[in-house]
Amino acid sequence: MQRNRAQESRAAIERLYITMRHLFTRGTYKPMGVSGESLVNALRILSPEIYGTINDPEKVELDGLLYVMERLPKGIEQCRYVRLISREGYETSHLQAIVPPKRRRNCYRLDEHVMYVEMTRGRSDIYDILTHLTFLYIESNKIYNNSTDPKGNISINWRMLEEIVEKEQAGKKFDKEAASAYLSHLIGRTYEETVRAVEKFEKSSNSNSLYSIIYNLGKLSMEEIREDKDREISFSATLRERIGHHVYGERWAKKIKRSLDDLNLLERPIHIISANLHSVLNTIYAPQVQNLKTFEDIEKVASSIAMGEKGNPAKKIHDYALKHGFVDIPDESGTNIGAQIIDT
Repeated sequence: MQRNRAQESRAAIERLYITMRHLFTRGTYKPMGVSGESLVNALRILSPEIYGTINDPEKVELDGLLYVMERLPKGIEQCRYVRLISREGYETSHLQAIVPPKRRRNCYRLDEHVMYVEMTRGRSDIYDILTHLTFLYIESNKIYNNSTDPKGNISINWRMLEEIVEKEQAGKKFDKEAASAYLSHLIGRTYEETVRAVEKFEKSSNSNSLYSIIYNLGKLSMEEIREDKDREISFSATLRERIGHHVYGERWAKKIKRSLDDLNLLERPIHIISANLHSVLNTIYAPQVQNLKTFEDIEKVASSIAMGEKGNPAKKIHDYALKHGFVDIPDESGTNIGAQIIDT
């Protein structure tokens, strides 16, 4: 009997979770090898909306790429080895923590090849990052395929992109229009789509340029296919030992409970917010502070705050909120999940 789309999706999700649990228990795997093939196939069948054209053999999914890069540590596209770890003391080392703004977790770049990513929110956090990484590797293989001809020869577009990235890294000027033209062939997109995407990535505070990201993703794929330099994802022994014990979640919950008790809010009708903190704050309080009447007005103010524009009303809104039932609870548990209490 032929299965419908919903049944296929449910089966794909189940395969994803089973495969991820198996790989996690094993401790290491090669995402584009036999081990990672099940993840790739399941993700292709599931085809989440955020990953757009993941199943297109040539088109690189640009909006999905930006979405993922803003939730992964900056520079991860350059790293052949990604290791998922628990809170293991790296915060006391000389290593500079990299914290993606849209998925706050401590990450550490050991060298040009290795990125460590802290997992403190349980299995769902691990599943989340593994799907993002799998998406990146799928797209990287498209870039490699677009950079070679049927005989395996490297195209002029790839060689020109390499020169452009070298100039960019050296701080030298280059022709952005020509660069976008070369890039468009490598990502299977029109020139117009490419220019728009380049501009979007330039506005992102957490990602390198689109030129650099595409080049490095393609480079690692090329080295894996041509030189047998396999990419690898691994899980630390401490992470595998701690997962499921809710070490950090319990600390996080206890801090909120203590705050509610200290503020005599246990019997009050309140809202506890732990996601999209700035969005909730701005949606509730910005209209009162800025006398905003429409959703478009709120969105405009929220955008100016998110972009860090000069003179934005973030502090004004925050100060007003603190006087009108808003309580900010910064994270001290290690989960990198802040919380807010709104007393109605």
